[in-house]
Amino acid sequence: MKDCLKFYSKFALFSVREEQSSLSGTLGGLILYPCFILIYSKLWLGLNNNLTSLGVEGLFVYIGLTEILFMTSLREPLIDRACTDFALSFVRPRFWPTYVTISIYSRTMCRRLLYLSIFIIIMPLFIRDFTISIITLRFLIFIPFLTILDTLYSFLFAILQIRLHTVKNFRMLFGKLFLIFGGVLAPFSDIPQPWNKIFLSTPFSDLIFQPCYFSIKGHFYQISFFHWLTRIFVQLISLLILSTWAYKSSRNHYHNFGG
Repeated sequence: MKDCLKFYSKFALFSVREEQSSLSGTLGGLILYPCFILIYSKLWLGLNNNLTSLGVEGLFVYIGLTEILFMTSLREPLIDRACTDFALSFVRPRFWPTYVTISIYSRTMCRRLLYLSIFIIIMPLFIRDFTISIITLRFLIFIPFLTILDTLYSFLFAILQIRLHTVKNFRMLFGKLFLIFGGVLAPFSDIPQPWNKIFLSTPFSDLIFQPCYFSIKGHFYQISFFHWLTRIFVQLISLLILSTWAYKSSRNHYHNFGG
């Protein structure tokens, strides 16, 4: 047990270092990140007649936080890497699901913390006299838990992609659902009823909109903390069940038919 924990701890550290060495993708994202904040904020203000429940400065902060989550969710290189390593699960002594989830989780956390550092640096360019320290601390508390769910989503898609290659196209569509129903482009608090209720009823809003809204306001939008936590717990259990079933099914299929 001790050797196993030591191995996975070193592997997590190795994954972080390898993620940091991927400068091409990292630099591209860092350059685009402030551009997305400016473009999406100005776009929503223009569409909504410069009105927003968060305030203009709050909207810039909101878009900055949602982009951190969205730009690091369901990353194609991580999922494709997991698919490539699947064949090795038959010969490696380590448990493949643990191996893959630790890799995805470590790399995603590394990328999100990097974007959060950039967020702290560039926010003074967009806003004045805003309590960035409090917002950052609240958001930082959410990141480890949200990354667990994102890791499970990525793991599930990797498993399904091994069995059905067409899932790769569906994954792109699923990413668009995150964009729209997660509240990345605009806060749901600005959207009139009954549309905002429809968006808020989806699980995507619990992963992006609600944590970002809480980070700014200090409370969730139209739900209690217990209600949000219950919805997150349901997602977690559902993903664990689906991932377990998909892994066993894909492993048996791969073993019998070779992919």
